[in-house]
Amino acid sequence: MKPMGLNSTPFLSYHEIKTADVDLFDDAWGFYPQFSDVINVLKQVNPVPGKRLTRRLIVKIRKC
Repeated sequence: MKPMGLNSTPFLSYHEIKTADVDLFDDAWGFYPQFSDVINVLKQVNPVPGKRLTRRLIVKIRKC
């Protein structure tokens, strides 16, 4: 077991990390923000609630 505080990782400052030509979203989450990918993500989101949800919401509003 190594003592606390001793490891083999070199210390870096933020200035030493080069991110000029790196897409951080690509690397972090694997999300490629190209047109087809954005359209596919938007297809998964349904902006219009279903009829059942709308009816339940109307009932709750009328009770107030």
